[in-house]
Amino acid sequence: MRTTLPSHSDLINCLKSRFYYPYPFYYSTFKSIAGTAAALTVAVFLFNYIIEPFSYNFDEHRFSFLVTSLLNGLLVGIVIVAFLILLRFTTTALFREEKWTVGKEILLWFSLLLIIGLANFFLRELIYENPNNFSFRYLITEIANTYIIGSLFVVVGIMANYIHLLRSSTEKSIKWNQLIESQSHFQSDETSITITSPSPQDTLSFQSSDFLYAKSDGNYVEFMIRKDNGTVSREIARNTLTNIDEQFSNYKNILKVHRSYIVNLQHVQSVSGNAQGYKLTLNHTDIPVPVSRTFINVLDGVLQQ
Repeated sequence: MRTTLPSHSDLINCLKSRFYYPYPFYYSTFKSIAGTAAALTVAVFLFNYIIEPFSYNFDEHRFSFLVTSLLNGLLVGIVIVAFLILLRFTTTALFREEKWTVGKEILLWFSLLLIIGLANFFLRELIYENPNNFSFRYLITEIANTYIIGSLFVVVGIMANYIHLLRSSTEKSIKWNQLIESQSHFQSDETSITITSPSPQDTLSFQSSDFLYAKSDGNYVEFMIRKDNGTVSREIARNTLTNIDEQFSNYKNILKVHRSYIVNLQHVQSVSGNAQGYKLTLNHTDIPVPVSRTFINVLDGVLQQ
């Protein structure tokens, strides 16, 4: 039996499709940005000092190689913090967690590598006693060296992390689906709920069992409520998800699963996972509700009860 090998165009399309796969967004807070910068500062310092990936003329060094390696590491950390914070404040539409992909992550880090290469070029004047530090030759050399080492770690690191997260999410979603099918503790709750807000006209009342999910949208929150005739009504109130979450605190079936979503677990039909997190499929709606990795342990604890 003859095996047909994939064509060149098929391979290209397969690789291109990988760039659109969902990927976690690790830069939503200054703490996460600082943590990333600190980890890479240490990694670059140790890699440069221990491995010595390039040949060096130590006669030109103003400092010991230990100090030079430390300066290279610190430079990477400073560039990462400055670049990511600048992007966070100037391109908020780009930095949307739900739209983040493998391709955007790779593009982000390839952009960072270019800036790091440029920064290394200007750092030469501090660490090397060489009259030709600002030559075009050294500019190309610093950028090329940064890409030679950095691009390998970026691509391999991102793809390895993607595979690990995807495998973990798939295994977890299978277990959650088994729990959802076998458990009966998410029974119908006919308790009447009233959600108050700073504006009296935005107060909402409904039965607990009719609530599907709530989604924050700027200064407003959208409530998806099941009606007696089987349809789903979309109610909008001026409120915050934090305030609403506090008012739902006594209802074990209702849980915040994302910074923008609160869901009624009673209506969960199934769970699917990807590298970015999880998606909950609910009764009465075809809109999946995301579960971010921040809330995985919380959801896991409720399902295991």
